Amino acid sequence: MSAGRPLILVADDVREIRDLMRWILQQTYDVIVARNGEEAWELFNAYEPDLVISDVVMPRINGLDLVRKIKLQSYKPNTPVVLVTAITQDRELPDAFWKNFAGSDGYITKPFTPHQVLGIVQKLLDNAKKESEAGELENRQENR
Repeated sequence: MSAGRPLILVADDVREIRDLMRWILQQTYDVIVARNGEEAWELFNAYEPDLVISDVVMPRINGLDLVRKIKLQSYKPNTPVVLVTAITQDRELPDAFWKNFAGSDGYITKPFTPHQVLGIVQKLLDNAKKESEAGELENRQENR
């Protein structure tokens, strides 16, 4: 892993999707992959990635349960999580569903383009950085 590069955890039970995500992301980010939700949870705790991309339907622990574990049971609950779903445009769910029900910070529908993946990843990493900087500033002001 390269110093200074954000670490992305990709969880999907389909090898081709994992390989495609790695190919899309590896030019800009360090990438680790998991074959199922259970493996993703173990890697999340071992490596503390900066962002997680997870398929919704996976064996052992599905994507929705993985989001809940990250947001409610981890040491890094503010880690952005993007869910990948096969819901099509005509059956697309509103953004509020993914945030309020699923607890994720964003979603990508299959099929996806590299531009879509890179766009949401960069947006969420930028947001996380701003929130972190705001929190540090607040802490410094409280300590004065």
